[in-house]
Amino acid sequence: MAQINSKKYLFVEHSIKMFIITIFSLGYLSAQTSGKTDPIELLLKNNRSVRAAVETYQAALKRVETKGVLPDPMIENSTFILPIETRNGPMENQIMLGQKFPLWGKLKRERLIAELQAKNAEFNLQASRIKAVFRMNRAWANYLKITRSLKILEQYQAELESFRRVALTQYSTGTGKTQHPILKLQIEMSLIESRINFLQSDLETVSNELQNLFDGSFTPSLFNIDWDLAVPERSARDWVELADRYNPVLLRVRNNVTIANITKELAKRKNYPDLVTGVTYTSVGPTSLGGAPSAGADGLGVKVGLNLPIWLKRNKARIESSTLEIKAREETVEETLNQIEDNVRSIVKELFEIDETYNLYDKTLIQESEQMLSSAYAAYETGKISFLDLLDSERMVVRIRLDFEDIIAKKRITAAKMLEAVGLITLAKE
Repeated sequence: MAQINSKKYLFVEHSIKMFIITIFSLGYLSAQTSGKTDPIELLLKNNRSVRAAVETYQAALKRVETKGVLPDPMIENSTFILPIETRNGPMENQIMLGQKFPLWGKLKRERLIAELQAKNAEFNLQASRIKAVFRMNRAWANYLKITRSLKILEQYQAELESFRRVALTQYSTGTGKTQHPILKLQIEMSLIESRINFLQSDLETVSNELQNLFDGSFTPSLFNIDWDLAVPERSARDWVELADRYNPVLLRVRNNVTIANITKELAKRKNYPDLVTGVTYTSVGPTSLGGAPSAGADGLGVKVGLNLPIWLKRNKARIESSTLEIKAREETVEETLNQIEDNVRSIVKELFEIDETYNLYDKTLIQESEQMLSSAYAAYETGKISFLDLLDSERMVVRIRLDFEDIIAKKRITAAKMLEAVGLITLAKE
């Protein structure tokens, strides 16, 4: 009679715990869905790396304003220590104001290069945003996996404690013949306690990473508890086409080819002379030539000149250097595109394999394991299986549920990897 009562107590306690956990989970989910703050928006606002990239981009825009403008004018003054005597009087000072005028479209190309370099800074900013969002998605997937795994283990820990009490009762009343079940339970509880400690340590690490990403403003309530991150099933070709349009790294290296071509055009034009113009004002002192002293007549003149790019070896080297730079950057474009294609194809394959495993667990293993456990409890209540058989069934269910949480996290992280590979923060931006 004591054995039957213990079995009924264990079965009822298990059912009550499952009901409480279900109600708690539904309440927690409802509370989480009430949040209105967009975590991505908050991340991009607070993340230090993104903010640094924003400031770098703004600095690049300011640099554009310094390009494509005339060089500063030159003003010079010459004072004659030994004045030069002229018919109008001795020359005392000569002031010259000159301005260089770069010709052949040099200023236009300098400004265009600066604008394209600012575009590179914009691509770097977008890459920084994408990387920050990927790290957030990865960290949140791990956070969910760990917190849910902890709940599974804590529930299992409570179950083991119930089992231990039943085993002690059976042993004290003589229905349990040996201490073997008690010792096995103690070992199992110690192993679970150790695993919980490791998970709690991992949870602290992931929480710290999220805090760093959000610059201290992270709270779990930012996210819906089922913050879903999934990508539709597409061919590798489709994903590569998206990357061709959006990936900031690929866009930047292509932009570098344009910069290199314009730099070559500018190098050619630097081999042509520029115009230099200016005015001179000569101060003439009083003269006494030809009679009574009289005031000198100051002079005003105009000057026109050209600079002479006559160093042919330097000029040739400048053009050859630009030509080689173009080839190097074109190779970089092809290499970057190949890397993206390889990465995308690898992720597509990984997504397919994870989806198959996910469906296996979601549609088969989880349901079958729960049915097996319910059957095991019913069989134990009627004395058809032993206490240790029930414990083995419970352990198998826990292992399957933990493995499923790991698969869910991998599915989310792989989806995040695909978004990062094609250069998108969310598919809504497509």
